[in-house]
Amino acid sequence: MTLEEIVKRILEEKKTLTRREVLRMIEERARRTGGLLTLESAALTVASDLGVKFKEEKLKPKMLIKNLVPGLNDVTVAGRIIGVSPVRRFKRQDGREGAVGRLIIADESGELRVLLWDEKADTLKSEGRLIGKVARFSHGYVRRGLDGALELNIGVRGSVEVSPPDIPESEYPPIERFMKKIGEITLKDGKVNVAGVARRVYPLVTFRRNDGSEGKVRRVELEDSTGRVTMVVWNEKVEEVKSLENNAYLEVFGARVKEGIDGNIELHVENKTYMNVMAEKPKRRK
Repeated sequence: MTLEEIVKRILEEKKTLTRREVLRMIEERARRTGGLLTLESAALTVASDLGVKFKEEKLKPKMLIKNLVPGLNDVTVAGRIIGVSPVRRFKRQDGREGAVGRLIIADESGELRVLLWDEKADTLKSEGRLIGKVARFSHGYVRRGLDGALELNIGVRGSVEVSPPDIPESEYPPIERFMKKIGEITLKDGKVNVAGVARRVYPLVTFRRNDGSEGKVRRVELEDSTGRVTMVVWNEKVEEVKSLENNAYLEVFGARVKEGIDGNIELHVENKTYMNVMAEKPKRRK
């Protein structure tokens, strides 16, 4: 559905509004989202606020993740965000500063890494708030990353829409599907998403590295219905558990699985790991 079609429908039902007023409302809604909605999605949101209903004409994603292949251009894909990495800034050969942010999204067919370049990386300023939300990525191109995995790249021509109003969240697997039970974790997993209760929080420990700089580490015993595991939180991530108390609920995305000196499995929380600390387990719609 085009912007013009949406505006026309609004004007048909809301005869007291002028075209200029409707367009101004749409532009203001798009502006307030900081670029996270296209004009079409902003128009659908405005229509919903005004009580204007549409037939079931959903702007479906053009392609499922499993159907992506290298070399595709002008691709639109939607999925639930199940991983967020911090934005990395770098210098290009011409001296200009660049930025790249990374997401992991999933639909019913698989998972996909999404790279957001330069100003699009600003989408990740909200970082943790993006976890669990559905987003649509438009006008991207598909390449293979250094590890051989497919990546969807969103550059200057691309767009990012978080929670677009025309895509029901129920069409995508819930975030719980991508969480692993503690009792099922093995060293072969590499990285995992996990959730549980902090049964024991150990004191902060500081240490000196070989280069003389100070490091920080804090250990937390995390428990769910299947078992308990030690979570080792490093350096800048320690700040996120500085006020952590026993029996708080944690969601951890992208924890690295390692073998501890006692031979037991540990989960290591590093720079690219996202943690969500809550007073109690959230109630989500299945």
